[in-house]
Amino acid sequence: MICRSVATIVCPLLLAVVMVVQTTAQKTPESASERAKSCPGLHAGISAQLMSLYIETPAVMLSFVLLNDSETPVDVEVRSWRIVVNGKDLNDSGMIFGNGPGPVGGYRVLNPGESYEFGKALPIAENFLPNGQYKLSWKGAAFQSPTIAVTITPASH
Repeated sequence: MICRSVATIVCPLLLAVVMVVQTTAQKTPESASERAKSCPGLHAGISAQLMSLYIETPAVMLSFVLLNDSETPVDVEVRSWRIVVNGKDLNDSGMIFGNGPGPVGGYRVLNPGESYEFGKALPIAENFLPNGQYKLSWKGAAFQSPTIAVTITPASH
């Protein structure tokens, strides 16, 4: 008797919760592309990987992606780009982006739907001491990447 009473109360409550969750899910955009269309322009991404094994100078390899999802060409203003570490612009950001490999075809105006993908290595000894957690992001005049965390331990270098 008690089981039937509990089931009589619990089942309608579960059904109500499922209906609320379904209604909420229907109100949110279904994909990242739909969310991006609601905010056209330059969108930046950044990721990091520790490169300490089998290399002479341990480093954090940063990978960058920049996408133009607007309907018009956008000047990426490469001279405005900065790497931000723990809330402060890295002093030599201009040198980092100006030297070494860059995007295929070089830095140029991004046409609608085009993107850059490239990487840069930052030596741990020059940029990430003392050991600990670092918050990193990438910004330019017309974009700001999400912030990521990188943890440097004694084993990292």
